[in-house]
Amino acid sequence: MSMIVEVAVLRAKEGAADGMRDGLRAARTVISRAEGYLGSIFLQGIEDPRQFVLRIEWESVQAHTEGFRGGPLFSEWRAHWAEHMDGTPNVMHYQVFAGP
Repeated sequence: MSMIVEVAVLRAKEGAADGMRDGLRAARTVISRAEGYLGSIFLQGIEDPRQFVLRIEWESVQAHTEGFRGGPLFSEWRAHWAEHMDGTPNVMHYQVFAGP
């Protein structure tokens, strides 16, 4: 099965890193219910704890952009952490060309 990997880089507001981490942890249960979702790993910066990287695997770009972002789970997902975010997330999609 081919898949794509979404990589999102988010930044928490000053003093909001703990809230962002807790919100993202809770939101992971929401995104896991999305059709086409295959798995995810969420990371928090060590040198800069306000920076978060989300690595989310999808069956296709469309599963993410049209299915999830265009569907009813998206607002529930963002409700858990968006208030803690500083700026706009940087989101890119990647194809796997080497590795498992």
